[in-house]
Amino acid sequence: MILPSIRLFTLGDVVLQGSPAESTGYLYSGRVIVTVKVPTTIRHLEVVFQTEQPFRDVLYVEPAEGGGRVWSRGSYEFFFQIVLPGHLCETMYTELRRVSYEVRANLHTGALGGARRTAVQAVAVKRVPYFGAVWESIASDVVNVSAVWRNKIEMSAMGCSRVQRDDQPLRVRGVIRALEKGFKLTKVGVILEERTRSRIGGIGGVKCSSSIAAQRYLKAKEGADSRQSKDWFGSVLIDQMAFEMELQIPKAYGKIQYDVKHGPVTVSHRLAFVVAVVDQLGRGTSLRLFTPLHIMPHDWVDSGDELPSYISSFTDRVLLRSNVRPNTASACQAVLRGSRASNGLSMDAEASADMSRRWSSIGGVELGGMASFAVQ
Repeated sequence: MILPSIRLFTLGDVVLQGSPAESTGYLYSGRVIVTVKVPTTIRHLEVVFQTEQPFRDVLYVEPAEGGGRVWSRGSYEFFFQIVLPGHLCETMYTELRRVSYEVRANLHTGALGGARRTAVQAVAVKRVPYFGAVWESIASDVVNVSAVWRNKIEMSAMGCSRVQRDDQPLRVRGVIRALEKGFKLTKVGVILEERTRSRIGGIGGVKCSSSIAAQRYLKAKEGADSRQSKDWFGSVLIDQMAFEMELQIPKAYGKIQYDVKHGPVTVSHRLAFVVAVVDQLGRGTSLRLFTPLHIMPHDWVDSGDELPSYISSFTDRVLLRSNVRPNTASACQAVLRGSRASNGLSMDAEASADMSRRWSSIGGVELGGMASFAVQ
């Protein structure tokens, strides 16, 4: 028996604006195409947005007593729109918490107990600040921090924005200044650290973990300012030395997650300018200058583009979906439509289901170029 094929097409990830209390939700849309090669009895077609308590949206259904309807050979296209609530938890894959979503299109054929064909597509749920929020001022905030170690070494890091996006290079300038003579430089680098913090229910404790999302250490003749000696390794710090460094931020959901503060879980990031020095007695010291960094989705970091012109009106969906508010009586609802032009077959259905309420919010912000020192 040759079964129909089914394909699922959507418009990308779910991007929620604002905190759970502020977000108006998201209009998630797409289409399902069913290709029938031989006449086949179809009983049921549905789209499922998979969560801890999945809800189903029916595109086509035949009464159980009817045993299904025979679809003739051809392609059938169904469009769907699903209003998602603004309190969904963001996607994350951390040691302490894993949250993921997927959309499924299920096609049931034949009589009761018949075959089923399924198309699956993973969907990421992201959260960004709403336009006009205080975060917009942070996006233009440039890292410019410095600290002094025991009145002997001064370190400064500057140049990159405090808000970064994943899967792109991060460029920073590091400066080392000797306040005491006799120190030799043996290591220069930059580290992007991810920290996860989770409250442990029932006992009031907190579990923390830390990992290196990305790191870059300069070679002996690399990164030094053109005005100074290229061979910096082992050289004596007479006044100051400056280094241009570039670090590749990984793609999200692999080695790094976006900034998240959801329920008991918080994911945050910080940048570390790292140097190692040796004093006149041969004693080595490793110094790290830390400053907060925020990893945000492209959907918000790129939001500075101008509004689309009339010739780009196909992008108006971005403006329309911000006005969609979930029905308070039903957290999620969908209006689904399907049609087949070849034989005039048309189908309409409305379905709704409640989603589990899972709260989250944008992580905390540290302003003013706060810095901290760590000595090893």
